[in-house]
Amino acid sequence: MNYHWIDSHAHIASEGLFENFDTIVANAKEHGVTKINIICGTPTEVENALSKVNGDAMFDLSIGVHPTEIRELTETDIKALEHFYTHPQVVCVGEIGLDYYWDDSYKNLQEAMFIHQIELANAFDLPIAVHLRNEKDGDSAVKDALRILKEHPVNKRGVIHCYTDTVENAKQFLDMGYYLGFGGITTFKNGQNVRDVLEIMPIDRILIETDSPFLAPVPMRGKRNEPAYVSYVGKHMNNHFGKDMREQLAQNYQQLFIKSKI
Repeated sequence: MNYHWIDSHAHIASEGLFENFDTIVANAKEHGVTKINIICGTPTEVENALSKVNGDAMFDLSIGVHPTEIRELTETDIKALEHFYTHPQVVCVGEIGLDYYWDDSYKNLQEAMFIHQIELANAFDLPIAVHLRNEKDGDSAVKDALRILKEHPVNKRGVIHCYTDTVENAKQFLDMGYYLGFGGITTFKNGQNVRDVLEIMPIDRILIETDSPFLAPVPMRGKRNEPAYVSYVGKHMNNHFGKDMREQLAQNYQQLFIKSKI
């Protein structure tokens, strides 16, 4: 089998990217990308995605309420999202989690929604994609997440997306069976802390991603990110591990997202 790059986390159904969807996908194909996991956090984003990719094996969907969007969505919106979990292309509940960076005044609400969505993942037999961002001068989001995931185990585990935390906490997530997602920060000059985590990673627990439109990797840093640029993250992985990582990364993706068709 001829393996290519997989972008395990991209927001290309969101406002600002969806308008250029066809061009973005064409660029991705030119860069050797053959699978994109589209992250959807609103009913509109799910509908956008399915209007373009329904039945197309190049695309998977992950659906979940982002922690910073909890207060923006109505109960009707949240129920509408849950309706899509049985769709054959929906491979994951996410991105979900905890974000204390801009506003930590509603931690209890974030935790309750995180637990609710973990329960959904177990009900639908899906893994989760976890977003974690600490407050500006602390690390309580990661600590809270470790506690929650221990108290509320996810049967199919999941991925801690765009991992940027410590080696010590990475080991705890790995011990619980989670994968770690690595994106553009891995290539940044000031991303040594992320490269330190790579040093301790089991090769079969790594996913790569863009988190488009955010955090474009070197040499595209500062530009709007898109799935094509996951190839630069992948090439960084090749250099780091001294081998072509495409087959391994594809196997990792398939192992976690078992509903996906590669």
